[in-house]
Amino acid sequence: MTRIIKDIDTAVKEIMNGNVIGLPTETVYGLAANALNENAVMKIFETKDRPRFNPLIVHVSGTDAFEMYGENIPDDVYSLAEKFSPGPIAYIVKKKKVIPDITTAGNDSVALRIPSHEMFREVLLKSGVPLAAPSANRSGKISPTSAEDVLSELEGKINYILDGGRCEVGIESTVISFIDGEARILRYGAVTKKEIEDVIGKTVHGNSGKLVSPGQLKSHYAPMTPLYILDDPTELKNIKDNKMGVLDFSVYNNVKEIALNLYSDLSKLDKMNYDIIVCSKVDDEGLGIAINDRLERASSGKVKFEDNEIKIITE
Repeated sequence: MTRIIKDIDTAVKEIMNGNVIGLPTETVYGLAANALNENAVMKIFETKDRPRFNPLIVHVSGTDAFEMYGENIPDDVYSLAEKFSPGPIAYIVKKKKVIPDITTAGNDSVALRIPSHEMFREVLLKSGVPLAAPSANRSGKISPTSAEDVLSELEGKINYILDGGRCEVGIESTVISFIDGEARILRYGAVTKKEIEDVIGKTVHGNSGKLVSPGQLKSHYAPMTPLYILDDPTELKNIKDNKMGVLDFSVYNNVKEIALNLYSDLSKLDKMNYDIIVCSKVDDEGLGIAINDRLERASSGKVKFEDNEIKIITE
């Protein structure tokens, strides 16, 4: 039986016993374990049914821990951390051997992040160990943004979920790599490309080869109900078929609100027994890039209106 709790000490004890626990972050809820304990990290992969080639982010309490777990760390990492950490951004650097290979999926690099959620930070400080913590869901499925979401996904698979309320950001962290001599954005999140470049100058986009960051798999963040993207958002209002769910972003005032509600809205629609869910993208700039990335990876393809009916586009 899985219990939702608010007791920090119980969460710390669970971590120190080599177990995994659901924890709140400012982005989404994480499934956390001692990043230095190979057996504990293995439990993360087993609980999530996560592919072993998909690396984990290691969460630490402050920049003073960067040198403990990474090496050859460029000044740009500290410049960004001064501006955005604690917060929703992870930095990939060359790892030290103290980090087990299972945590980084065999890579010689590690993603380090300083979370801002107070409960997560308290667990970090009291446990005294870095925490590997991917999203607390089954691999590839919708990320949880509340303790109840985690319970729905992982009931019976873990002992405890630490309840820190609803997540403030709603989508996963930005990930930026420095391992090939360039500042390379591998996953877009709440810290945008423009904000990063305002601090360190030009960045590049995309993976340079090896899978060194989470969030790179083609299919990810997906509901059980097939999600399809409609190119023209104005056509969403024409959908009157009660077998189709509509993920409607027009009810929100800005992209921050959309990001905050993206997974929870998608999860609600997923439970309503629709045949398909239809949405459109947002403007592809700033935080919108991160939202569109999640929609692309969660979707089963595109649809269009033809003869007043939704048609799946086959390419």
